[in-house]
Amino acid sequence: MKGNELYKKQDFVGALVKYSDALALDDKNAVLYANRAACSHGLNKYLDAVDDAQLVTELDPGYAKGWSRLAAAWDALADWRKSADAWQKALNVLPTTNLSPAQRQQRDQYRASLKAAQARIEATKKPIVPLFKINAKEGKFPWQVAAEILTELWNIKNISSSAWVIAYAYQEFTTGVNKMKELKLHAQAPEKFGCYGSTDALAHLTNDVLRDDRAFHIDQPDWISMYNKQVMFEATARHAWDSEGLETIKEQAQKRLKEKGWNDVRPALSVTVRAWIMKASLDGSVRQKPHSAVQHLKRALDLLEWGQTIWKDFPKSDRGTIFEDTFVAGVRAFYLKTFMNAYSTDPGLNSKFPLEQLKEEAEDLVKETDRVLQNPTKEQVDPGFFLSFTSYPAGIAHSMIGLYHVQMAQYGSDPVEGMFSFIKGAKAYLDAADKYPEDDESHSWFLNSALDCMRHARVRVGEFNQVAIRLQEAAPKMMKIWALSSLAKVDRDQRI
Repeated sequence: MKGNELYKKQDFVGALVKYSDALALDDKNAVLYANRAACSHGLNKYLDAVDDAQLVTELDPGYAKGWSRLAAAWDALADWRKSADAWQKALNVLPTTNLSPAQRQQRDQYRASLKAAQARIEATKKPIVPLFKINAKEGKFPWQVAAEILTELWNIKNISSSAWVIAYAYQEFTTGVNKMKELKLHAQAPEKFGCYGSTDALAHLTNDVLRDDRAFHIDQPDWISMYNKQVMFEATARHAWDSEGLETIKEQAQKRLKEKGWNDVRPALSVTVRAWIMKASLDGSVRQKPHSAVQHLKRALDLLEWGQTIWKDFPKSDRGTIFEDTFVAGVRAFYLKTFMNAYSTDPGLNSKFPLEQLKEEAEDLVKETDRVLQNPTKEQVDPGFFLSFTSYPAGIAHSMIGLYHVQMAQYGSDPVEGMFSFIKGAKAYLDAADKYPEDDESHSWFLNSALDCMRHARVRVGEFNQVAIRLQEAAPKMMKIWALSSLAKVDRDQRI
């Protein structure tokens, strides 16, 4: 088969196309799905690999390679429990006697992979080091400072301050954590237990991440354990989707809507999407798996944009908050930051996370935020809402365009083209800085990034000094709120 030949040459894109063409003629062929899963894995599209591998296990539960494809995909997504379960099932369906040399090799590989997955499960049981340990001696955190000055800001009618953003983000975070703590076990019968608790902790936690992920922090060793129990509780209570493929979710959502209505589908979709967002947040920070984070956010966006299209005529009260333009803009901004972090693990013009894709998606988000600003919501919202869901996403998008031009300058061979790339990068970073209040550290950070570009481009001293003066004026305002932050803990102040 042509697909097999292309796969052997590691032409995964070409092979995937051939296998897809073959599946159009025979959509019950487990081997074809397994082969396409291998192509998706080779292209680092692990969620697509999961989708196909799961179909393999449904079509032919006795096909060991199908289970191994599924296990490998979950492995790449850092879901060790699902990985271990699939590796065990792959072993279970292998013959126990009279194994061929190839089967013995499979068995040894599966056993080693199962052992590795089990070791990672045990490692996750250990208390984690807090991501952000509060030490009173270091000073006050931005959300603490913000809480102290909000009344003053309100009195002087200043709604363009990062204090509003971080204060409301932190409020969402603490509400979500407190609701997680409400989850309790209770006895239903001898040796049987049930749970009761809040079903909207996940909503508050994701609102925090999207409003401003700088407010998100893990400051207790059992935080992840609490979260895992909470998301399982909400998914069960709301009948959310877990391991189903994207197309399956779309089909089932429409079917459930016809049968049970919005009161069933709305919370199910919300928990599903928000669980993906939180998975991405934790993968990108705690687990250091930015490629997994990128894929979960991309899947969330695919579902959100699909829902916006087919349910465009339904009001927010029916379809829910997650399909609002502002929510989607927040997710897209988070996706861009995560994509950038993934790119940093594999930088260069031939990265698995292409710079052209980053630039194109950033330009799309700029257009989208402009459109949202021209048609603002008529609902009453808090002072930090528009900054969090329109201005900040636009700033993030402009900064990604700046990064693109800087990388083009650094990896290009033509010095003249490099100079023009730095000039374009400076403009993009200035545009990014303008989207943030002067007292936000991102405003100063992007002004400094623009100065770096201008220095490399050797712009006129007068132009350079204009931006330098802006930075000089903004830095003290930044320090009033952002003296202590994750960015400050690295080299922010030294660079600025």
